[in-house]
Amino acid sequence: MTIHDICESFDIGGRYVSCTELSTGNINSTYHVKYVRDGENKDYIVQKINKNVFTNPEELMRSIVLVTDYVRQNVIKKGLSTKRFVLRAFLAKKDRKPFFIDENGDYWRVYRYIKNSITYDTVDDLTIIQRVGEAFGRFQDCLEGFDTSKLHISIPDFHNTPARYVAFEKAVKEDVCGRVKKVESQIEKLLGFKQKACLIQEYLDCGKIPMRVTHNDTKCNNVSFDMDTNQPLAVLDLDTVMPGAIAYDFGDAIRFIANTVIEDCPNLDDVGIDVDKYNAFAKGFLGQVSQNLQEFEKKTLNLGVFTMTVELAVRFLTDYINGDKYFKTRYPGHNLDRANNQIALAQDVLKKWDVLEEILQKYI
Repeated sequence: MTIHDICESFDIGGRYVSCTELSTGNINSTYHVKYVRDGENKDYIVQKINKNVFTNPEELMRSIVLVTDYVRQNVIKKGLSTKRFVLRAFLAKKDRKPFFIDENGDYWRVYRYIKNSITYDTVDDLTIIQRVGEAFGRFQDCLEGFDTSKLHISIPDFHNTPARYVAFEKAVKEDVCGRVKKVESQIEKLLGFKQKACLIQEYLDCGKIPMRVTHNDTKCNNVSFDMDTNQPLAVLDLDTVMPGAIAYDFGDAIRFIANTVIEDCPNLDDVGIDVDKYNAFAKGFLGQVSQNLQEFEKKTLNLGVFTMTVELAVRFLTDYINGDKYFKTRYPGHNLDRANNQIALAQDVLKKWDVLEEILQKYI
């Protein structure tokens, strides 16, 4: 089937004009499709869901519809446009489900394209960083009270740090590629981080912090912006929306956006937390959601920064030891560079802990 055929299977209406494949995103195949309806241009995002990563696309889409419907209700209460501040998944004509299955058994979905919008893969502008924080904070605020038991677990144990350590220690023990000798110092550092990095999962397990709806991929390129005003619009890429700790979303956003270098920079002397970027994101995020958080929950936010950084370092080093089977690499030792980078970042988080806590207190 062509992309045109796929589009015609959904209840979008109008006349098909063109299709452009997008290179953004590492998992799903994504297309920007143009239609004309009643003399107006109508744009859509069409995606083939990667069944190797998301093994139950029907439940995945059910969760996304539940979340976007809930967000939409609260966007309306805030007096914001539902066409710009929340994703809309279209329904298939045949069965009114938010997906279409083609003759090969592949699952397709269609979202409304947010007009006159852009995204940023990386950003240094502190105003934009604050607005990224506002978008993710508003997303959290709009999901306050959502019953997390209704959500499908699209990737089991995605941010279960103890489980990541189990896989790591297994890889070290088996040493299938004979690489453990080369990374003994990194292994020692990560094992030294283990107790602190596993605390958030322990807090969730015993109910010390609440289970919330979390995005789990809070990178700046998952926020759309108005092309003219640079105001933050809808949060994108909801495939990893699952139950979790709010510290996951805060922590992973800081890990990504406030690192002074990209996450595979091999020059470890340049790696660190940019305090100004941290401040900007924290101000935006907590300005939207602080009133919803429990007191102890607020105290875990910087622990989330440390935990998400360590967890990714563990994943990179595990993959390096196992022979680079999971993450795409561009050169030998790429995963090791990534792991070293994240270890250095975690160390800088600990070094600047008191400064980060002082900033946090301003906004909570």
